[in-house]
Amino acid sequence: SDGRFLFFLPWQKHTLVGTTDTKSDAKTLPSPPEDEVQWLLNECGKYLSSDLRVRRSDVLSAWQGWRPLASDPNAPPGAPISRDHIISTNPDTGIVFIAGGKWTTWREMAEEAIDKVVGEQTRSTTLDRKLFGGEGWSPNLAIQLIQKYGMSQDVAEHLSRTYGGRAWEVCELSDATGLSWPRFGNPLAPNYPYIDAEVRYACREYACTIEDVLSRRTRLAFLNKDAAISALPHVADIMAEELAWSADVKAEQVAAARAYVECYAGRIPKKKGSALRTATYEDLRDIFSALDADGNGYLDRVEVGEAASVLGFPMSSTELSSAFSKMDSDGNGRVTLEEFAEWWNVDSLLKKRLSRELGLGGFKKEDIKSLGGGVFLG
Repeated sequence: SDGRFLFFLPWQKHTLVGTTDTKSDAKTLPSPPEDEVQWLLNECGKYLSSDLRVRRSDVLSAWQGWRPLASDPNAPPGAPISRDHIISTNPDTGIVFIAGGKWTTWREMAEEAIDKVVGEQTRSTTLDRKLFGGEGWSPNLAIQLIQKYGMSQDVAEHLSRTYGGRAWEVCELSDATGLSWPRFGNPLAPNYPYIDAEVRYACREYACTIEDVLSRRTRLAFLNKDAAISALPHVADIMAEELAWSADVKAEQVAAARAYVECYAGRIPKKKGSALRTATYEDLRDIFSALDADGNGYLDRVEVGEAASVLGFPMSSTELSSAFSKMDSDGNGRVTLEEFAEWWNVDSLLKKRLSRELGLGGFKKEDIKSLGGGVFLG
């Protein structure tokens, strides 16, 4: 709507949507502004099928990064700052340097930098060189992994695609599942192909932080914030064993990784600091949809417990049973949106924690109706 490009890119069986481009102050752990997440959702709705409602809870992960605008110190006065990468030579030391660039152009940047160093007589051969793992790969590698290790098809295809011929080394590090099928490859998170052996392999390839494993050695944080949080303890246990962490080091690593993953946006919006509406009926429905992990139209006890853990206040079995029974007014083990809205009117510890974590005002149903859009409750 404002003339910028909007991208829909298939990636890792998910869809990337972006981007916005806003000047910001530098931060170590930037979080995507909720206003910009909502802007992208609003724009998506203009280009998708009219019978498809794009919900806030469909956003599994969102993140913010920095685009470095490179200024060549050897450029003539008044030369514009480049939005692409620049390659230049320090006149005093003769060192060739490269600055700027983007996530998607790293191989082109490497090729041009090498060409600059070696000169016109010898050109970079990067286009003719296989990536690490290219040797030993074949289109049938995933089938071979399934045959030898009894892995699921999703896991085998992922390992083949990600590690190439090195997938054999990864598989040798996998633990038995104890199941008849799949026999090897314990998942780090449900519904994702990442397995325990990848963490061990990453440590032997010099991975030193949980953050590195969750975001770069796997792509879990970029794909699904909740899944990354759920995998974090398991990853920490494996890395502590591989790298001989003390209890103190492990605790520091877990805290740093949790802070890192929390800088991503997830299914439940962060309303704090947002210029969007503070709390409307849409908020309540969005929260309900986000908690309804399987999308069946009601909440069960497991979904409520998982949401509490994701938001940083895990509940004991007794606390969870007590909180859920208050939501489940008819006692059938299923909380509908109407029951959830009725429960929201009553002060409770869980409601207060949800309100605090989400930055919501916690309006009563009557206030929500007066704001409009409360047709379901009307």
